[in-house]
Amino acid sequence: MTADEQHDFPDDLYPGALASLLIPLVARRKFPREEEWGKRAIERYENGSDRETHLEKIKGHVKFGGNVGLVVPPGVVVLDADTPEAVAWLKAALPDAPHQESSPGHAHFVCRTPPGVRFSNRVKVEIIPGVAVDVRSLGSQIVVEPSIHPSGSLYTWKQGLPEHLSDLDLPPPMILTAISSVAVTEKPNEAATGGEKKITAGSRNQSLASLAGSMRRRGMTRESIEAALREENSRRCDPPLPDVEVVNIARSIARYDADEDVAEPTQSFASYTPYTPPEDVATAWPEPLSDVAFHGLAGDFCHLIEPHTEADPAALLIQTLAEYGNVIGRSAYFSAEADRHFMNTFAILVGPTSKGRKGTSHGQVHRQFKAIDEEWANQRTMSGLSSGEGLIWQVRDPITKSEPVKEKGRVVDYQDVQVDAGVDDKRLFVVEPEFSMTLRVMGREGNTLSAIIRQAWDAGNLRTLVKNSPAQATNAHISIVGHVTKDELIRYLDRTEAGNGFANRFLWICVRRSKVLPEGGALGSVDFAPLIRRLAEAVSEARGRGELRRDAEARKLWFEVYEHLSEGRPGLLGAVTSRSEAQVMRLACIYALLDRAQEIGRWHLEAALEVWRYAFESAAHIFGNALGDPKADAALSLVRSAHDGISRSELGQQLFGKHARAEQLVQVLEVLRKSGLAEPRTERTGGRPTERWFATHRGGYGVYGAKGSDQRDPGPAFTPYTPYPPSGCETKTEPEPEDLEEAIV
Repeated sequence: MTADEQHDFPDDLYPGALASLLIPLVARRKFPREEEWGKRAIERYENGSDRETHLEKIKGHVKFGGNVGLVVPPGVVVLDADTPEAVAWLKAALPDAPHQESSPGHAHFVCRTPPGVRFSNRVKVEIIPGVAVDVRSLGSQIVVEPSIHPSGSLYTWKQGLPEHLSDLDLPPPMILTAISSVAVTEKPNEAATGGEKKITAGSRNQSLASLAGSMRRRGMTRESIEAALREENSRRCDPPLPDVEVVNIARSIARYDADEDVAEPTQSFASYTPYTPPEDVATAWPEPLSDVAFHGLAGDFCHLIEPHTEADPAALLIQTLAEYGNVIGRSAYFSAEADRHFMNTFAILVGPTSKGRKGTSHGQVHRQFKAIDEEWANQRTMSGLSSGEGLIWQVRDPITKSEPVKEKGRVVDYQDVQVDAGVDDKRLFVVEPEFSMTLRVMGREGNTLSAIIRQAWDAGNLRTLVKNSPAQATNAHISIVGHVTKDELIRYLDRTEAGNGFANRFLWICVRRSKVLPEGGALGSVDFAPLIRRLAEAVSEARGRGELRRDAEARKLWFEVYEHLSEGRPGLLGAVTSRSEAQVMRLACIYALLDRAQEIGRWHLEAALEVWRYAFESAAHIFGNALGDPKADAALSLVRSAHDGISRSELGQQLFGKHARAEQLVQVLEVLRKSGLAEPRTERTGGRPTERWFATHRGGYGVYGAKGSDQRDPGPAFTPYTPYPPSGCETKTEPEPEDLEEAIV
């Protein structure tokens, strides 16, 4: 059965109280769409509240293509088989047990647990040599019928669930024996009677992280670790940590491989290693953003919007980051030597005309920010970049004019008179749906727009030397998001703007339509209120922030990636990506502010690096291996077309004709050599040795991706990512290394 054959939600599929355990999941994914999903489901199941209303909500969610999960209740375990051998073994051992299949070789079998015993985690049990099943327990969730598997097949119950869970069978003896080794006999109200030692506020994070590490080394998954930490937190922590912090400790630790040493929370991060794109980097579409980029509140917004729009998830994310960076104003910053970098971001979405859904993506994001600051959305969001003077005018300081003071017709003094009150709100979010027009007007003689845009990105102090333009602006906070096609961009972005620093102040983001929704999405059914409240809090808190610094873990990662980020690259691609360090740190700061964190953590820097990886690969796709020098580009084309190489003399004749000067050819060949895209080889002949030039596959297009990214699976185009704990989380950190230099960005 395929997705096209998905049927309506059957009323009798989950009898009795079982319907209370259902939760909405992302379409064709296993990720919950609401916060505290496990806790809320168990509460519904135990107190019987709103069952009918909840079931109608689930039916509506399924109608619009969403997946459904079933939270495992107390007294139940689910045996998760992922191989044909494991499925066959369980069918033979549990012939009457309820079970469902999603695709060949994948099935869930539902059993009960012995009275008075609970399981706070998930273990892997080997049933026959080389074949194992996962045991899911209280707090976990499984994807269930009528959900759609990413392959397109449907989850289907081959034998349905009973109304009374007491009718379920126990697991097979060998599995029951194995999981009983991690079972805990229930002792009601044990913590309340003082039978256990409390975990005090100063050691809660450390204790929970250590517990999570020990469970991860035993092969337990994120869901089981999360359930165990929640239980430990509620029973022993005094006072308990907020639930979001517990969830994120579990998910941070779960990022480790199961056999790695993860007991110390400061080791719970994957190290970054250089990532080199394939040889066809010049033409390849960038690999989709991984879940690392969809961190925190920005990722949660994209997660809610994405199923209901044809816009590219990358477009949703980058515009969310850009709008947040502008709406908070000129307050939070990070220092790079003597410069202060604020959170204003420039980004250009590059895609095929209307089919790229660039404007759609902005509308979906902007609607949510309008709910936070309507005056900003209506008064400080504009379009129509045409001149530097016009841009300054929108954020201008008060304008004064010196006028004479006269007594009896004689000038006795001069005084400054205000002739224009200026603009109090220095925030300006510029959206250019036709950025090609901006590029065209910048090419006109005397136009100052390029220079003013560069000033706006750097320091926000804007002025021109035009005699008849008295306006200037200080501390302006300008962000720009433009939309353009690749052909228009290549046609109108001339060499001067590419090389003078204009282009490298922008993030170049490839976008395209993510899906086809003939009747549109169902955003009206999405409850944005909880996330808008969180966003309002993150905006309010960021407006009072000052300087941001990296914590110890982020500094360690920064030292790992800084040298490669700051390396210059040849050609046009190098020119448009040469501000990588500053771009990454601005993005990392935005992620930290969205988390309401006191410092930039490693998780924020990882998210920023992933966005930069996508931006770099987008730039490589857009600008290719062009060197930015017409003669050098022509020479490279000749070299690449000559499979047996081409001699210096042949190159000179084809590039410059018979009247070429030697120094001209030397300059071109030096550009090729430095680029690493071509190399000379000396061939011995019967007479004088001949130098021939050959194309190489080198080019230094190294960017940074996640651990093992040279072999990484980029995953789906969009997957949600869970926020790290906000400020106040007492994460243990190591002393800062003595050799770290504050002067480094």
